[in-house]
Amino acid sequence: MKQEKVDILERALERQKKARKQAELILEQKSLDLFYASQELNKANIKLAELLDEKTSQLKGVFENINDSYVVIDLHGEVLKMNDVAESFFGYDFHSEPINVQKLIYNEDHEYALKSFSQLVKTGHFTDYTARIITKSKEVKWVHINGSIIYDKLKKPIAAQGIIRDITVEREKRLIVDMINNIMKSILGKENIYEIAWEISSSIATYLGTNDCVIYLVNNQENALEQIAAYHNKALPDNQVLNKVIIPFGKGIVGNVAQTGVAEIIGNTDKDQRYILDDERRLSEITVPIISEGKVIAVIDAEHKNENYFKKEQLNTIENIANLVSFKIKSAINLRERKKTESLNIELLKKLEKSNEELHEYAHIVSHDLKSPLRSLAALTTWIKIDNLSAFDEASLQNFKDIEITLETMENLISDILKYSSLDAVVSEDEVVELDSLIKNLILVLYVPENITINILNKLPNLKGDKTKFQQLFQNLIGNAIKFNNKENGVIDIDVEDYNSFYKFSIKDNGIGIQDRHFDSIFKIFQSLKKDQNSSGIGLSIVKKIVNIYKGEVWLESEIDKGTTFYFTIKK
Repeated sequence: MKQEKVDILERALERQKKARKQAELILEQKSLDLFYASQELNKANIKLAELLDEKTSQLKGVFENINDSYVVIDLHGEVLKMNDVAESFFGYDFHSEPINVQKLIYNEDHEYALKSFSQLVKTGHFTDYTARIITKSKEVKWVHINGSIIYDKLKKPIAAQGIIRDITVEREKRLIVDMINNIMKSILGKENIYEIAWEISSSIATYLGTNDCVIYLVNNQENALEQIAAYHNKALPDNQVLNKVIIPFGKGIVGNVAQTGVAEIIGNTDKDQRYILDDERRLSEITVPIISEGKVIAVIDAEHKNENYFKKEQLNTIENIANLVSFKIKSAINLRERKKTESLNIELLKKLEKSNEELHEYAHIVSHDLKSPLRSLAALTTWIKIDNLSAFDEASLQNFKDIEITLETMENLISDILKYSSLDAVVSEDEVVELDSLIKNLILVLYVPENITINILNKLPNLKGDKTKFQQLFQNLIGNAIKFNNKENGVIDIDVEDYNSFYKFSIKDNGIGIQDRHFDSIFKIFQSLKKDQNSSGIGLSIVKKIVNIYKGEVWLESEIDKGTTFYFTIKK
């Protein structure tokens, strides 16, 4: 072989050796890198395993230590898992006894629960489920549940899980606040006792979750309690009570509470002999008195078909409601009684008005029938005296004079009685009466002896009223002051004082005076202290009656032989 080819082959071999060596170096480096990478991967796997163990432990801790109940069930409702909170809440040990959630559902919410579960399976989750459950100890609890579906690797639903929160106390507080607000709003402005009682009974029934709530009103006259409002089963469409029940005071649970004033809860009415069966038997009853000014005025009574349904907390709430509405109910009762009284008064006033009309007519008839024979008798007596004047001696003539005086006195008495009976309480307020000119004209008309002076000390006011009545009022008082004045210089002073809402008048004389023991009797009809042919004893009775018509008062001050002052007031 030629040297040239040998050199070529040696050079090629040398290049191959170098290339192999280079490749070995690269392979060695790659192997080393792979080794280090493998080492790092092993470390990462160890850390990942540790992390997975840690997360599993954390999840287990969350499951066991969460404050809310956590439950896992299969799609048939069988409980697969419960945390300790759930076991304590429901009262069941799922390790030792099989549990299906249908056993936990409150009977009245059963249909709603099944619909909600179907919706959960369909959508995969829900967050707004609120309903009642019943525990192993038969306690009813309100719960809020957030639920979701558990799927397998093929996305097929295999179970459901839920976090269950007890909202019984929270809901109770919210219901109480809502109920109080609803009651106070609903009865605001209402005056009818039946409407007020209906609003109260319906709100309390909703709060208690019952279809039987009745309000009884105490009837003190009948010594019994009557139903004035009944929610649901006992109510007619217009909220009237169907088949009203009257309970004697002290009878039944309601009657006893009304008598004692102490609220009661009855867990089982079958064991209470006081229970009064109405439309159907219900095992639980709660009864609360409504008290005003220390007296029971009404009773709230609710019933439920389940035994031991009502709780102490509910009793406290209803007692608070009773305190809040007591004033409103008392006001409504007073209004009802006032309306009854007003209605009765209207009837009485109509009867009185009719009686007054009949009396007035009767007085005129009697006056006419009595005066006619008196006038005939007076005429006959006068004719006998004139025809036989020369035949009568002085004593006989005096007897005729006494007869004439007696007949005149009787006619005056009849006129005064008619005048008194004609006074009524119908006051005309359209007429303005100028008292100053009325009194001055009256003084001119009256017979005033020369020894008597009448003074008007202040200008008298103008009043709205009946001019004739004011004239009768002053005429009788001034006439009495003139009639019973025995002084050589008699003085009568007429005065007035102006107050905010009334005028105070006075008529003062210096006459014979009146003993204080007669102050009251002189205002009674026919009570004249000094009888003569001109005094019927009715004048001061007329004065008092007129003053009463104008809502005033009349009184007097007097001292024997020094004089008398009559005071009276007239409202402006």
